[in-house]
Amino acid sequence: MNANRIIDMIVRQVMRRIVKSGVDKGFEWASRATDARAHSNQDQASNASRNGPHNLKRQKQVMRQTQRLSRNARRFMKF
Repeated sequence: MNANRIIDMIVRQVMRRIVKSGVDKGFEWASRATDARAHSNQDQASNASRNGPHNLKRQKQVMRQTQRLSRNARRFMKF
């Protein structure tokens, strides 16, 4: 085995670890974002039910708009 192959193996291992940690961080970030969004939607729904039917209608409209925006944003976030 020559030095070039050894260096290539080491570089591949280091790059594999860097890419793996980057992907893991990305998934953690995405899961935190979706968890936060789910909690905010639940909070909004509970607040709407307490404030009456007029506010509930407005909350539904805002929720639909948010869902539409998130669907459009997902299209641009493909890997």
